[in-house]
Amino acid sequence: MKKVTIRQWTVAVQRLKWIAFLWFLNCPLLSDAQEVPISLNDGWRFKQVGTNAWYEAEVPGLVHTDLMRHDLIPDPYRDTNVDSVQWVENEDWIYQRTLFVDDQLLAKENIDLVFEGLDTFAEVYLNGQRLGASDNMFRTWRWPVRNLLVPGRNMLEVLFNSAIREGAKRREAYGIQLPHDSDPSGVAPYIRKAAYHFGWDFAPRLVSCGIWRDVLLVGWDQHRLTHMHVQQEWEGEDLTVTASVSVLPALQRIGKADGPALRLVCLLNGEEVASQVIDDEILAHPSVQFKLNAPQRWWPRGSGPQPIHDLRIELRSDTLLNAITKRVGWRTVTLDQSSDSIGTAFTFIVNDLPIFMKGCNLVPPDMFLPRAGDSAWVDLVASMAEANMNMVRVWGGGVYPPDAFFDACDTAGIMVWQDLMFAYPTPYDELAQRSIGAELVDQLSRFGEHPCLALVCGNNELEVAWNNWGWQKRYGMSAVDSARIWEDQRALFHGPDLRLPVEEYYDLPYVATSPLSNWGGTEGLRHGSLHYWGVWHADSSFSSYRNNVGRFVSEYGFQSWPDSSVLARYMEPSTLVMGSDALRRRQGSYRGEAPIQLAMQRELGMVPNSFADYCAGSQLLQAKAYAEAIGAHFRARPQCMGTLLWQLNDVWPAPSWSIIDHGGNRKPAYFRVRDLYAPLPDQ
Repeated sequence: MKKVTIRQWTVAVQRLKWIAFLWFLNCPLLSDAQEVPISLNDGWRFKQVGTNAWYEAEVPGLVHTDLMRHDLIPDPYRDTNVDSVQWVENEDWIYQRTLFVDDQLLAKENIDLVFEGLDTFAEVYLNGQRLGASDNMFRTWRWPVRNLLVPGRNMLEVLFNSAIREGAKRREAYGIQLPHDSDPSGVAPYIRKAAYHFGWDFAPRLVSCGIWRDVLLVGWDQHRLTHMHVQQEWEGEDLTVTASVSVLPALQRIGKADGPALRLVCLLNGEEVASQVIDDEILAHPSVQFKLNAPQRWWPRGSGPQPIHDLRIELRSDTLLNAITKRVGWRTVTLDQSSDSIGTAFTFIVNDLPIFMKGCNLVPPDMFLPRAGDSAWVDLVASMAEANMNMVRVWGGGVYPPDAFFDACDTAGIMVWQDLMFAYPTPYDELAQRSIGAELVDQLSRFGEHPCLALVCGNNELEVAWNNWGWQKRYGMSAVDSARIWEDQRALFHGPDLRLPVEEYYDLPYVATSPLSNWGGTEGLRHGSLHYWGVWHADSSFSSYRNNVGRFVSEYGFQSWPDSSVLARYMEPSTLVMGSDALRRRQGSYRGEAPIQLAMQRELGMVPNSFADYCAGSQLLQAKAYAEAIGAHFRARPQCMGTLLWQLNDVWPAPSWSIIDHGGNRKPAYFRVRDLYAPLPDQ
């Protein structure tokens, strides 16, 4: 009998666990044919719990934007209004609509109610009966409702409970106060919600709630294809593709001996390339396989073309029963983290070629995401492409981007470094394990096979913070509490639950955290990814970028203000003067204006005479800082194999490290970066 190692056993168990998750995955946008999807976005109303007045609501939407539309709160982006709307986060809100069901829909064997996004703690009721509850902004929620629907009028209600109160309950249950540097309430670490909503150094505190993505009623008969998984196996220049699907329901015989055979048919760009008769032995996850001789490979921008293909799997008997389609590109991607004479490499290898990555960090395009819509994400990809970028890091304190973003990155050749959404230390008890596991299934099954995806990273800065920021002392942790917190973080980010699905199922690189090295010493420059913040946080001169080049610099930056004309859209003219209280409240960095003022004199020899001059000077400073950093990173090739500036965009109109302000205006740094990122002589 062949001996099985502990790792082989762990991998096998984890793969089975992942497949079991996918068994129950239901993604309504992936399949067609006999499904009848009905949008439930229209006709909603809302009110504050404990009050009587109902108001029209928009779905997708959030309670803050609904309140603004009815003049119940002022626009938080204007003046200092953000302070006056903080009460909203402490209240409960109810959303309600009627839906009319006809006999045609009720004739379906199955009817599912699908919420693609609920932010965050919500209880869902249909005709007075509780379907379930959400506790995770990043999940899709699906409930079977066929037996609860009645002909004609039905009532659907969603009760949103205050995330602040619910987070406090979870903190009490955990029994330890976790670090919460940007959140004075201290509850953010216990909530699966976008961290920047609780306030960040570039974002105000706006803890909203609402039905933030689409709502659907989906009717279907017989068997659904709920997920497609595509594996690529290369042998030289030739490729074998295996496409497997999940079939629901799959626990009963789906073909009859005296009836037509059930088949899977695979089409590539509309042409049939393989088929497979389904029998009792492959009911749950049947697959088809085909070979391609020397297919054209997908490449990052600047390294080659980006061919995209439509891969479609159909379930057929004598008619088409169901189908599922996925956009695919043929490529390999690995991350070289081998030891070398310098230290530890951090080099992306695409199609067996090491590629220098040049790009940016991305934050969400707005505090209120439904208001921005998919188009804002796509516009940001276009800006990356115009700036000659080939990689973007999606920061772990925001949200997972929509499908349109990944489609655009596929087309533009922008490789995606995808952080998982962890910017605070996180409890990893039984409740969290279930929620995070389901979140990972929902998200990876959606974007895990895009050719643009290059890396999945467990969290943003949690390990470097734990080891270097003095959290244990600052938060008064006992030795026992400290050990428990670190044990949870190690189990989550270094254990198999996140890592193995990424590496073994999706064949993608995974790292537990970014950065892997701390700045401030020569040792950190030799190993893995680096966030270098000596210029902003330690007032180092811009020339220090030359001597602080890591193996892959995944964050660095310098702040600037948007143009005063942009701020004038949101602020009273009388407040647009240097030193005003209104401007001070726009500044989210704990360092305030000191780094800009010091550098303006040191680097530019400039003393501004007006706020408009100050804004312009800060933008010139920023452009100079990025030029110094990028130039140093390029000159250090191949020791350094990546430069990702912080940050591309803004969530609201305020000073930040962005090169594109919230209004879409490109700052001088954008154009400087565009020129610096122009194709290199050897590319």
